[in-house]
Amino acid sequence: MRLAFRSIALFNIATSLWLTVMFLILRHANFGPRAAVAMGIAVFCGCAFYASRPTAPPWMRAAAMSGSLMLGAAGVLAIYQDLQPNASFEGFVLIIGTAWIAQATTALVTFAARSTDRVHT
Repeated sequence: MRLAFRSIALFNIATSLWLTVMFLILRHANFGPRAAVAMGIAVFCGCAFYASRPTAPPWMRAAAMSGSLMLGAAGVLAIYQDLQPNASFEGFVLIIGTAWIAQATTALVTFAARSTDRVHT
């Protein structure tokens, strides 16, 4: 499951960096804060990727798991808002939102399973 988590985290890094570049190139309304949030998500996913190492300290794994769960909640909200009847449908939001939810799911399995393993050893 750690391989799945790391793969999804790398995908989320790539998509967040892509979003950052697109916000800066297209310069729609509020492009600065949107680019900053996208860059922050890329940095967080990089930290979560790093925290998935077997030798990562427990506080880092806990931070990665809780942050990934928040990212998953943001993915649910993004998909919900994208599918509203009065919203402008953007297909990439479905893909990125699903990847955020997948990161939250795999983080829960990866980090929760590893934390219970350490308690019994």
